[in-house]
Amino acid sequence: MKRKGFSGIVLMMLLTSMLALALNIQPAKALGDVKILSHSSFYDSLNNLWVVGEVENTGDMATKFTKITATFFDSSNQVIAIKSGYSELDVLLPGRKSPFKILLTEGAGALNVHNYTLNVSWTNYAAGMALGLEILSNSSYIDEFGWMHVTGIIKNRGAIGASYVKVIATFYDSEGIVVGEDFAYAEPSYLSPNQTGTFDIELIYTQQVIKVARYSLTAESHEYALIPEIPSFLILLSFMAATLLTVRAYRRKRSNGSKLDVSSSKIQLTL
Repeated sequence: MKRKGFSGIVLMMLLTSMLALALNIQPAKALGDVKILSHSSFYDSLNNLWVVGEVENTGDMATKFTKITATFFDSSNQVIAIKSGYSELDVLLPGRKSPFKILLTEGAGALNVHNYTLNVSWTNYAAGMALGLEILSNSSYIDEFGWMHVTGIIKNRGAIGASYVKVIATFYDSEGIVVGEDFAYAEPSYLSPNQTGTFDIELIYTQQVIKVARYSLTAESHEYALIPEIPSFLILLSFMAATLLTVRAYRRKRSNGSKLDVSSSKIQLTL
């Protein structure tokens, strides 16, 4: 095999592998492995204690019923209460992140909490979930009450209808620690194929709003997960591959004394 042909094959194999990684195409199914990335806590105006955070599935299989359990202790290291919450995404695909929140009320001893610990459990879910939702645009603002709104447009790109379309926001401080999370159902909550809906997510805890430096969005319906964005390095890789193929085609055509048809050497990246 000629060296030029071999280098072209290697480049295309690299591009294919990177695209498969970005689209969550797993070479083999193993097990889910969920990690807690960050968390923090705060009191609301009713003296309820909230623990908010984010988990990530670093395994090779989707998970379901991803449960985060908090054990709360007083200053004497005695257990006050044990409370649980679930990831906002019902199905956590490999490589996906989801926020969570856990509530401890004043009546359950919230004001006596000195510290807490967290652990996570889940059920492996081999069926996973098809990709079909796309967030087309989003923006944020703070209203006159000091609440933060994240608004935008979401589209169903799947072949069937998407029911109970849920958009989830995770809010981070300047150090990347989760300081809040919430969700809203799209309006309308059922989207036919190629239909769009709007969403408005509110973070109503003003003491947390002032900590927000950035946010991220994810989404889910009963039928679909969110289509991941193509990372910029993959776009660059695709461009480099297209450029290399164009140059090689030009050299081949030139050596044969014929004109180059540039359109024949384009690579189209399609999700």
